[in-house]
Amino acid sequence: MWKLKPYSSRQKGFTLIELMVSISLFSIVMLISMGAILTVVDSNRKSQALRAVMDNLNFALEGMTRNIRFGDNYHCGPSGNISVPSDCPAGGSVLTLRTPDGNLTTYGLVNNRIVKTVNGTDYYVTSPDITVQKMVFYVVGSYPFAIANPSTDVFQPKVLLIISGYSGNKPSIKSTFSLETTLSQRKFDY
Repeated sequence: MWKLKPYSSRQKGFTLIELMVSISLFSIVMLISMGAILTVVDSNRKSQALRAVMDNLNFALEGMTRNIRFGDNYHCGPSGNISVPSDCPAGGSVLTLRTPDGNLTTYGLVNNRIVKTVNGTDYYVTSPDITVQKMVFYVVGSYPFAIANPSTDVFQPKVLLIISGYSGNKPSIKSTFSLETTLSQRKFDY
């Protein structure tokens, strides 16, 4: 008949407990590694969202600043005759100017997006992924030197623009921004 061999320490293999311990340790290490990988993926998404915001805002501001620098006849604020220059040292939410090609162009904030209005037609300047919470224009020296009192208006027209907001809808990838730039009219105010 069959003889059972006595247990020998030379037999090879793993016991059930050894297998369970090793699988548990492997699972814990993998869980920690997955957490680190997910953190890297979220950081990458946030970085891409921030890059998209900065590219879009850079493009929007470049177009705005070019028109403001080479334009004239700045009218700050929504009230009054927009074709007549108007300062607003206390700040205004809308800026109207005459571009070098002679069009009246207005920059303002509509539905948390920057809008450029040219001859009554609206164009969104920023993408829907960007939420602009605040846009303020400060204008000084907008009156031409010949029209204004020479003793009071001796400044070249300047516009200070402040924009702030955020991008991203989820809190984990939300990035805030705040931009400020000062622009002066390139056309000599004589």
